[in-house]
Amino acid sequence: MNEKKVKFFSSIILLVFLIIIVKLFYIQIWQRDKLIKYIENQYYSKKNILLPRGKIYDKKGNILAISIPTITVYAIGKYIKNKELLAEKLSPVLKMSKQYILKKLNSENYVVIARNLDKSLADKIEKIRKETKEWNLGILESSKRVYPFGKIGGANIGFVNKYTGKGQEGLERKFNSILGGGYGKILFMRDAVGNPITIISKEKNESKDVVLTIDSNIQYMAEEALKKLVKLRKPKEALVLIMNPKTGEILANAVYPSFDPNHYSKYKYNNITFRSAYEIGSLAKPFVVAEALDLGVVKEGEIIDGRNGIIYVDGQPIKDHRRFGKISLEDVIIHSSNVGAIDIALRIPTEKFYKIFKEVGFGQKFGAFPGESKGILREYKRDVDKAYFAIGQNWIATPIQVAVAYSAIANGGYVVKPTFLKEIKDKDKIEKNKPVVLRKVFSNKSLKWLKKVLTLVVEEGTGHKGKSKYYTIAGKTGTAQKYDPKTKKLSDEKFNAWFAGFFPVENPKYTIVIFANEPKKIKRWEQIGGGAVSSVVLKELIDRLMFYSKVKPDKN
Repeated sequence: MNEKKVKFFSSIILLVFLIIIVKLFYIQIWQRDKLIKYIENQYYSKKNILLPRGKIYDKKGNILAISIPTITVYAIGKYIKNKELLAEKLSPVLKMSKQYILKKLNSENYVVIARNLDKSLADKIEKIRKETKEWNLGILESSKRVYPFGKIGGANIGFVNKYTGKGQEGLERKFNSILGGGYGKILFMRDAVGNPITIISKEKNESKDVVLTIDSNIQYMAEEALKKLVKLRKPKEALVLIMNPKTGEILANAVYPSFDPNHYSKYKYNNITFRSAYEIGSLAKPFVVAEALDLGVVKEGEIIDGRNGIIYVDGQPIKDHRRFGKISLEDVIIHSSNVGAIDIALRIPTEKFYKIFKEVGFGQKFGAFPGESKGILREYKRDVDKAYFAIGQNWIATPIQVAVAYSAIANGGYVVKPTFLKEIKDKDKIEKNKPVVLRKVFSNKSLKWLKKVLTLVVEEGTGHKGKSKYYTIAGKTGTAQKYDPKTKKLSDEKFNAWFAGFFPVENPKYTIVIFANEPKKIKRWEQIGGGAVSSVVLKELIDRLMFYSKVKPDKN
């Protein structure tokens, strides 16, 4: 072969090598991501597993929600050699029928045989795996959410959906971004045919713990008091809500109907403290009088004409629950006179009348709870509508709004945002939640008057059935007649019964709201109302709560 031919073929060979090198360089450098994705699609597949979430604690360190480690048992049916034997050995361990397991094993691809099994079973399943040499039987680590206190505060905690691994209701939902969880991915390597044969890796999970303002001991006391109310009065709905008036911390919120997050599919979820709104009745009256005092349209000690129990507004008669004659301004609140409250309300300019209700928190959401309602607060032009508004009719508010409004009286006039969050724990770091003061309402003069008069409501007025021998309580009863769609008028049998207040009066530690929707009469002649129904819950509950808090009695 001559020299020219050698050089020619050498050049051809060199050119081919250069093309291969360039192609490899192009594939490995420029097409790398695309190639890796192609390989992953060909030889790997991803499956979902539920990731553990952060813990939820009460303020005393008790665990309210925790993710318990569990295992998921899976198999790749195509590669199981003796399905009959494997099903027979798994049946007593998994507490499933042999036929059910066989049906699962007859699937050729990846199949889950059982989920949420106790982790203690892992050793037994691994033993079966070794005995049968069925290496395509496998175990995955997973988790399930458990609530140690069950129904106690369950409506506050909400629940985690067992299929999505994320909070679906309540505080579990509110703190989803902090608690983490949800679905994670595990990576399976697949054979040439495309069947999964082994686990390669698992994604990491980022989660933090949440500490709530709830005190489980106080929550338990509230639940016990609520049970007695429900057993005695058989209402459609009811609640006992306890807050710190200075910080807005919700210490207890017991609601009926109750809710058990461990068995969430068996219950209808609704936390009425935040999601439902009701007419508040005479709970509205103290805000009317306080605004009138601040505007100077009424004076302390002034005598109000009770009009013998009836007042006409725009030609429409509005009755009182009693026939009052001449009564003091204080007695308008102490004995809850509708006529007196309406008389005072009509003196307040319309544009300023509704303003005070908005300022104390009615008609707005606070963002403390998912699905929170803002109620309905309309500004009416007619005097008759204004009159009904003053006695808590024709508008609706949530129990949490009532608690915020009465906390403003207790804490010196500050509207404080309610919260369930005390702190967030991330390993060694703690992020504390600070109280949020929204605004100042009322003058110090009207607040002093309100505290004095609301104390007399409990000592000698409509709330006297809740009076404690040891502690001073300030508060107001409320009764709202419900509209009956059948008769198309206000019902004489169906009422909302309320009590809202705070204690001890001079240095309030707690705000309390007690509510019952359509409580039943115990005796035929009995008059249903906040004083007869809700006030009676106070006495025993408050004494227990204050002794637990180690607060000395402030009565001689």
